[in-house]
Amino acid sequence: PCSFGQIGIVTAVIMELFVVFIGYISHMVLADAVDKYNGSNYQDLVGRMCGPTVQLLSQFGLILYFFTLSCATHITMGDQAVKICELADGVDPDTEVEHSWYCKRDFLIPVGSMTLIFPLIWVRNISSFGYVSVFSVFAVFYIVAAIIIDYYKLALDVPEEIWMPDIGILPIMQYLPVFTLGFQCHMTSVPLYYELHQRSVAKYTVVILVTSCLVFVSYMLAGVFGLMTFGSKVNPDVLLDYSSKDGLMTIARGAISVSVIGSYPIFVFLGRGAIDDTIVQIAEKFSVQLERNSEKRRVITLLLWHGLALAIACVTSSFGIVLSFVGSIAALFMLFFPGYMLWIESRSGNWGYKVTGSILMFLGGFTFVWTIVFNVYQIAAGQS
Repeated sequence: PCSFGQIGIVTAVIMELFVVFIGYISHMVLADAVDKYNGSNYQDLVGRMCGPTVQLLSQFGLILYFFTLSCATHITMGDQAVKICELADGVDPDTEVEHSWYCKRDFLIPVGSMTLIFPLIWVRNISSFGYVSVFSVFAVFYIVAAIIIDYYKLALDVPEEIWMPDIGILPIMQYLPVFTLGFQCHMTSVPLYYELHQRSVAKYTVVILVTSCLVFVSYMLAGVFGLMTFGSKVNPDVLLDYSSKDGLMTIARGAISVSVIGSYPIFVFLGRGAIDDTIVQIAEKFSVQLERNSEKRRVITLLLWHGLALAIACVTSSFGIVLSFVGSIAALFMLFFPGYMLWIESRSGNWGYKVTGSILMFLGGFTFVWTIVFNVYQIAAGQS
């Protein structure tokens, strides 16, 4: 809803459709590459097509992506816990009475992190967390339904400027990472497609189109109705705008908290694996042989990962900036690397591949650089 409010509903819907389209193209590029080069996961596929140097860069991006998601998990959990705690505290949210100390974000994030999240990072097999994906789908559908129901309950007037405000191209590009993050599943789709027994691009196309349409409709409904409820000042995390006494949203807060906490071990597992692979590959370049998945290295990595993610979450007050950073990295995996793969394939003389690949590379690279520069400027200006 916040992105819809900043660029307008019409522009946001058009941008969503654009991201669905270019995301579909990059999915097809990756599926075709898996069939040709037999890459078992995203970074392996990049290595087989683009060489070890580009593979190393993709692994650094992968580490940064999952680490930033880990920070976002802490922030989301803490923010929702504050609202749930306020309800339990019994203080009227419409008054200026201060809540108890245990309802403070600075207290809830560290306590929730160490009691609920920290024990989960030590698992060696993440297959048991597969149910989280199914639960997350139902949680999204419930949240969208709750946002729509609350809009009709509140029955607020809709200002005309939220539909098509007068803005320039650069403010629009500022919110492109939010949409790329919403539709980015390319890193996980590669190993899933690779493991299919009778895989085909045709069947994969149907799956991508159906899921993209479901995601598009869900985001559009949540964006439109959330914006019409609160106007252009809507919070980047729209659930925070609802009263702590709202029963529908209390359930939604609990559902989203369970979803992100259950996803955290997956982020850490994949991020730690990428770190371990990167360390071993760099050591091999200097003719140093290291044991893969060393227990000592695993413990140190997990402690540093969790500690840094918790520390950053505690000092970061804006969920929007974290979301933007994650989205900028998602643009690399959704656009830049598939574009580079297509550009490499174009060396056989296919100009269509060369042009399409160049466009994807430009969009992914520009989105990443522009977002980093803009957010660093915001932080430096004290707007975080």
